[in-house]
Amino acid sequence: MKTQFTSSSVPFSGEITEADRARFEEKGYLAFEQILSNSEVAEATAALTELVHANAFVEGRSIYIPPFANGRAKFKSPRSPFFIEMEPGYEPSPERMEELELKVRKFMLFADEHPVFQSMVQGHPRIGKVVDALLGPGAKMFQSMALVKPPFIGIEKPWHQDNAYFSMTPLDAIVGVWIALDPATDSNGCMHVIEGGHKKGPLKHRHTFDCEVEEGRLHPEDAVPVELAPGGAMFFYGMLPHQTPPNNSPDRRRALQFHYHAAHARTNDREIYDTIFAEADGTPASCAASRPA
Repeated sequence: MKTQFTSSSVPFSGEITEADRARFEEKGYLAFEQILSNSEVAEATAALTELVHANAFVEGRSIYIPPFANGRAKFKSPRSPFFIEMEPGYEPSPERMEELELKVRKFMLFADEHPVFQSMVQGHPRIGKVVDALLGPGAKMFQSMALVKPPFIGIEKPWHQDNAYFSMTPLDAIVGVWIALDPATDSNGCMHVIEGGHKKGPLKHRHTFDCEVEEGRLHPEDAVPVELAPGGAMFFYGMLPHQTPPNNSPDRRRALQFHYHAAHARTNDREIYDTIFAEADGTPASCAASRPA
């Protein structure tokens, strides 16, 4: 049965229009269909599978970190920042490789680990066209993640602003790109956003099971789901509050996420950033500022 989408995504014309720019400034995001072609989606999903089998329990390719205290097991590369993270509490085994991929939660800093992703972030015609239009020429990708919600067990990613994780300024010089590889629906954990929330400035974050916006800083009832067909993409400000709910469906939800910064963006010392990514009263609002001592 064909998935029915309620998304506000539209076909990508090949150019960013003035109307697109106005919507991006007003809402904080743009959603387009078919940023990746069907063949590119198939290549990307196959590449993620290859990364699991090339690294999980492969001597010399990864270091296994077990899920201490019901945490998240990882396979960490000894030669790069790349790692693969499991859902909380799951302990993988080389005897259960057939189920391992269905328990993956995240591929972190993976873009250099497979030629499919290297090509995707080094001049993809549609991704690059939109990013350059929003950030100006010379924008650079600085972070890559593949975010997975396994069927029935994919946990929530709570409300946050991506800039809370970074220390880069100006605050409007970062754009996230979230690309669906499976149908991303309200039931399996698509993106939810607070439209226009990027205009409210930094919101104080706290640490629970994850880094999230402090209670009372936003109104979740105002959230808008951004459903996407495979290959569809959402481009959003690093200041836009967003969240993905748990996956309560039998359908896996895989997505690629890349962060780009404008050519003029600069990384700051933490002390300086805490005076910039701060609430109106000067309270530092970042994830690092709220981390328990």
